Amino acid sequence: MITKYIRCEVPAASKADFSKGQSLWKETAYSEGFRSQLGGWELSKGKSAKGKSTSSKAMILAHWQDMESVRNFMKLAHDPIADKTNQAETYSALSVSYLSAVMDIPASNQDNQNRVESGFIRIADCYVAPDKADAFIQEQKTLWNPGMQQAKGMLGGELCQFIDEVNRYLVISYWQSESHHNNYTTQYFPALKQQAATDIIETISGHNIQTEPSWKITPLEKAIAK
Repeated sequence: MITKYIRCEVPAASKADFSKGQSLWKETAYSEGFRSQLGGWELSKGKSAKGKSTSSKAMILAHWQDMESVRNFMKLAHDPIADKTNQAETYSALSVSYLSAVMDIPASNQDNQNRVESGFIRIADCYVAPDKADAFIQEQKTLWNPGMQQAKGMLGGELCQFIDEVNRYLVISYWQSESHHNNYTTQYFPALKQQAATDIIETISGHNIQTEPSWKITPLEKAIAK
């Protein structure tokens, strides 16, 4: 599987127009090899009085069967859809990365809900020491995956490696809600962190994303993508 990781800086005044345009990417569901797409606004540390995100960074994860499927989409379908969305004038910066799948992260034993229905996404962006890749993957498999599986509302995830930066990985987990993830960070994370090695990850940055339902795309959307 290939993950297309998209980050857009969107001026506050353009957020509504950007979001409207993002909802028009549902035609992607017709493309061969397309699996799913989720995204939303990154939650900032400071929130408004109503508790809504004040960040203007949009983050989107698109999943494809392989790079050939991605290339065919970019060649045949991307530009016509992009023209319809009118998003080009709504963001000030755009970054796109491609990652290959390393490992699937199973969902919580207590939840059978599909990860595309998640209300919250947690991304850990990790730079791993060059000689510690195998140890990083093994620790994810034997420590962090089972640890997250204990938490109610964890809908699964994936460990992915940047194609152009071999020492950089994303640990992506999908959650029923932000409150479910908060429960994991308070009830389970501290004990897991104490068990984790300290010489594997060189730097790590985290992103918390409140998903936008209208941005969700799955192959099941084909019937309503017109």
